[in-house]
Amino acid sequence: MEATLRKTGALLGKDLKDVVKNPTMLVCCLLPVGFMLFYKNAVGGGMEGEQAEAFSSMLVSWSLLFTATMVASMATLNAIAEEKEKHTLRTLMLANVSAEQMLASRGLVTLLAIGVVDAACYLVIGQPPAGLPAFLAIGMAGSVPIVLLSLLLGLVARDQMSAGVLSMPILIAGIAPMFAQMVDGLSDIAPYLPTGGMNELGLLLARGELLSPDAIVPVATTLAWVAVAAVAFALLYRRLARDN
Repeated sequence: MEATLRKTGALLGKDLKDVVKNPTMLVCCLLPVGFMLFYKNAVGGGMEGEQAEAFSSMLVSWSLLFTATMVASMATLNAIAEEKEKHTLRTLMLANVSAEQMLASRGLVTLLAIGVVDAACYLVIGQPPAGLPAFLAIGMAGSVPIVLLSLLLGLVARDQMSAGVLSMPILIAGIAPMFAQMVDGLSDIAPYLPTGGMNELGLLLARGELLSPDAIVPVATTLAWVAVAAVAFALLYRRLARDN
């Protein structure tokens, strides 16, 4: 047990350093904050009254979507693919580190990074600090399905190029709720996409309606996707956990 904890702690330290030192992961973490700054100042700067409030609510949900898709899918996938290319995974396995420990470490660090980026985005767009705990809970819980699917695809990817290709479907599906009102028919299915419940909960939080009955369906959708992703991960990761 003590040896397992030491290995897990060492892996967490390594993966945390990767977030800061790896240019791809660092950029993926900074992009959502940059986008929120841009949208707030360049797009919403001239808005007033109800229009400004509506746009601020949209920024709350958009920051959740951007962070979940960019940090979870792009950074996680590329990080695992890079470790494959450099044979880091093989070295860790030879050091008697299990695939479960490696994936758990990468997943936990990704969720931690999502929490930090979510907090930065929330403060950047000027939302009241009192709503930050609920915002972080929504962002981290809603990101779990994306993180689990990204870990699975990271095991599939043979290199960083293939990881970039594999990340596109998750990226598109993750930010799709942003365009629900712009694409015919998308508004009907967007609430049921992996990030659809998270998007709706972000909007409700910004409007002060998070504890209303309207939150029941988004919460159920989010929990359902967490369960589906967890089952898929449990069924597939052993088959995919191979150093190609």
